[in-house]
Amino acid sequence: MVWLTVALLLSLAPLTWLVLAGSRRLARRGVPEVPPPTAPWPRVSLIVPVTGRPEGLAEELTSLLTQDYPDCEILVITASPDEPAVPVIRELLGRFPQMRHGVSGLARGCGQKNHNLLAGLRLADPSSPVIAFCDRGRLAPPDFLRHLVAPLLGKAGVASGYHVLCPMEPCLALWARAAVVLVLRLTREFPALMQPWGGATAIRRELLLRLDLPALWARTVVDDVSLAARLKAHRLPVAPAPGALLLTPAAAETWGQARAWLTRQWLYLKYYLPGTWLAAGLLVHLTLALAAAALLLLLFTPFRGLGPLTGAAAGYLAALGLLVARLHGLLKHPDRGGLAWLTWPAALALASVAHLASALRHSLVWHGWVYRLGCGGEVRRIWRAES
Repeated sequence: MVWLTVALLLSLAPLTWLVLAGSRRLARRGVPEVPPPTAPWPRVSLIVPVTGRPEGLAEELTSLLTQDYPDCEILVITASPDEPAVPVIRELLGRFPQMRHGVSGLARGCGQKNHNLLAGLRLADPSSPVIAFCDRGRLAPPDFLRHLVAPLLGKAGVASGYHVLCPMEPCLALWARAAVVLVLRLTREFPALMQPWGGATAIRRELLLRLDLPALWARTVVDDVSLAARLKAHRLPVAPAPGALLLTPAAAETWGQARAWLTRQWLYLKYYLPGTWLAAGLLVHLTLALAAAALLLLLFTPFRGLGPLTGAAAGYLAALGLLVARLHGLLKHPDRGGLAWLTWPAALALASVAHLASALRHSLVWHGWVYRLGCGGEVRRIWRAES
């Protein structure tokens, strides 16, 4: 029973701390006020790498092009001049003078997104003291950019927002992914766990150059987690920008797509923050194993009475149930009755399977390309997924 007690505490203690303290901080923080649009704001160059299909792109970019920020340029970067999204980009160019389109070419020694970001840095106005990054696939409120840049008006060198994944239709795999995104959002309520997110990050140009990020990104596969590792090495904090919250509408997806997405997230941690990858993975596996064992024990020994072991199993499942209930109230998806509660065991199983997959892999697939990774997450080889 001693080892069982230790295992239960190792699982429940960090989960309880994350869920209860994280949700309280999230509720207490709310949406902070920011200076009005007329305040003296620094000029910002916002870089938006774009790939994939054009569906929804016009609405996504328009939400960035209609920000109430007084002095910014929007740099939309594609890998080639004939990508499917380019006609949409060209139509918007005629309507928004603050927008420019750049072409990066195919990446040879880094992730394509990194390559696009580097092209955006070369295109950016050299007088902009702040560089910001945003992914496509998101919808931004009008004050998003002011919230994102506001922490840099003080002493902060890097600020980051986040997003809420909004399932547009009932789909358990998508709900599980939304649950993972919610848990990741809660981790951002703790300074020790706070990391920049590439979908909404702003950084002072002088810090970007001092950290030599162009050279870092030119040989790595991901922008935000490699930046997180560099910041950690220099003991530089990331200032949260809770008001810079983007919405990510999402259609139904398969379990394979959800697993592939989460496997990539684990792989990023594995190569750039291996300690975090190992600790978080062990917590996921331990929790899943204990929950499954407790459930089986209660199901197959219902007539033995409530002994110490069955009592511990019942107590553990009850504690997990309370944490799930707290999380469920924060999850932004249409409640479809009892099926929605399967989100949480599905998310836990998905996280465990994806972590195990990341442990066995040294390459990742992203938008049709395979990236072979070496020590420190450097890209060793790139080839098309079809080959």
